[in-house]
Amino acid sequence: MKLALLLPVALVSASGQTPAPAKTEFEAASIRVNPPRTGFHFASESTASGGPGTADPGLFRCTGCSLATLISKAFDLRDYQFPGKSSLGDRTFDVMAKVPAGATPAEFRTMQQNLLKERFSLTFHFQEKSLRGYHLVIAKNGSKLHESDNTEHPKAPASGEQHGFGPGAGHAHEGLVAFGGTASFRGNHQTTADLARLLADQLSLPVDDQTGLTGSYDITLSWSGNNSHQGTHAEGAAFAGGGHGDHGGAGGGASGPGAGDTSGPTLFDALQAQLGLRLMPAAQTTARVLIIDHVEQLPVEN
Repeated sequence: MKLALLLPVALVSASGQTPAPAKTEFEAASIRVNPPRTGFHFASESTASGGPGTADPGLFRCTGCSLATLISKAFDLRDYQFPGKSSLGDRTFDVMAKVPAGATPAEFRTMQQNLLKERFSLTFHFQEKSLRGYHLVIAKNGSKLHESDNTEHPKAPASGEQHGFGPGAGHAHEGLVAFGGTASFRGNHQTTADLARLLADQLSLPVDDQTGLTGSYDITLSWSGNNSHQGTHAEGAAFAGGGHGDHGGAGGGASGPGAGDTSGPTLFDALQAQLGLRLMPAAQTTARVLIIDHVEQLPVEN
């Protein structure tokens, strides 16, 4: 009987070509440590740009970014998935990295994660945690959202970046603005899914979009940063005393001058009065949260 000898062969795609190896490292990366900040400053004054899916896919920049921000971006975390972020300090860094041509968003995140492992000695694990959450739904009297026109405008971030320029700055600056005990958000061409992500970060609890709305909207929302999760409605009272996050600034954990100000509407009340939407308590859900085992506060030199 003849025995067939099986030789190893390279894996090939349906087109007959060997699949390209996954891109896991930046071609080059620089991390500059900024001097410690003194005196009063806003919780976050960072900007990030570039990478796959942007106007500059080959160059990633993160200016004035804290270590917590870099980790959140690398793992695409919502605030409730990162309970230890406030323990990482407020030192900031300027990061510039060259992204290989053709990198996918998933590969881009892997590059960011590997950069943190190499330069900050980051080690971590994920843990399942039971959390209460909310459904974002249309209020009884209907949505008050205003659809965006077809004019092309840069899309403001729905969450993550906070910029403070004094009271009323939200009317002249897109994004999330936190000042003292008040907060506001202004963004164009936003979806209700974008809004749900913003709300999740403010409450440090999961929020899923169940509005059924599929349009693109210009959204302006202002609220009191004090106890933003404790509305006058039953859905807010149901979670009173819980769900505070570590993010500070504009959410349940608002702090700083005027943090005790209760003159404005809570986030729950503002959402219904200004946008015609409601947050309804959801059953407990299991969330995947990131636990930091070790990380250095300063990176290895370039």
